Amino acid sequence: MNFVRSSGTAKMVETSQFLYQLWRDFSYWFCRIDKLADFAIYIFLPFFWAFVFFSLRKNSPRKKLWLAVALIYPVVLLVGFTISQAIFTNPLHCILIFIPYFVGVALGSLFSVSKNLHWILVPILPLLTYSAVIFWDVYPPVFYPFAEIVDEPMQDVELKIAQNADYEIEMILEDAWWNDTRIIAVRERNDSVFYRAAYRMCSAENIDDEGYKHRIKPNIDSVQWTLLSPEKSLIAKSLKNSIEKYKQEYHSDLVWDGYSVDVSLKDYKRKTSRRLDLSNASILGMQGAMAIEKMMLDLMPPRETFTTLSYDKVSKKCAEIENARIQQIEASRNSK
Repeated sequence: MNFVRSSGTAKMVETSQFLYQLWRDFSYWFCRIDKLADFAIYIFLPFFWAFVFFSLRKNSPRKKLWLAVALIYPVVLLVGFTISQAIFTNPLHCILIFIPYFVGVALGSLFSVSKNLHWILVPILPLLTYSAVIFWDVYPPVFYPFAEIVDEPMQDVELKIAQNADYEIEMILEDAWWNDTRIIAVRERNDSVFYRAAYRMCSAENIDDEGYKHRIKPNIDSVQWTLLSPEKSLIAKSLKNSIEKYKQEYHSDLVWDGYSVDVSLKDYKRKTSRRLDLSNASILGMQGAMAIEKMMLDLMPPRETFTTLSYDKVSKKCAEIENARIQQIEASRNSK
């Protein structure tokens, strides 16, 4: 069974992915501090107020006194709504906020200390109400397609540089500004798997004379191929299989910054290529892409192999280089 959700155009979303994303959104909003605060003020507080004073009133000789105290809450709300409409602009909200109050009135009037079920209902009912409100907010999720998948036949010029390889995988990992870039290539030939890796700290050299930054991958062609261990060779073969079988995933979040992961597979035997853009997979919780990313990181040399600087220091250094490059471009323009 599939669920159909739309984000501009209709998209088919597998049931497991739909349920996963629904649960992810629900659990995220359920634990939000602002949502919990709204719950405490607008649901739990009126419920608890009414419940306490109506349960005390039931067995007290001073029933009118407890009733008067219990009615303070709705009276204050009504006066507040009359004086100012800043709290709720929608009349429906005014009605809804009294629902937990009247539920508390009913439970408080019926509450019996000797019945365990009544004690259980007191915390469960507000929690169920809160859960229903959150579920109402997040259902159904609006899905956006994750990843970009490009399948196409290989060109003759690409086949000529195959060097009798069965396939080649190339993976690039970098931040949102194309800095702190690590790149690794894996190639299998005659059942032996080889790799080569390179690193680029900053991409400022890709800023043209107009001040526009181009995305250009680091030069890896001058690096020598090295034989992978048998254990990592198995990972490389599993990675190839995962890339070939990867299907479109969907998410309900938008991430403007984060990190970038590009994967390309050239199958020289089949004469086909596949390119995947799997950026921000772990941020969005994309399980299929995260599995590919994990295998990629298992094959890639540790970041410390290339630089001892922390990511924050690299970011600062690259920002300084880019600013200097922009100033150079502006100075050149002004001198003309």
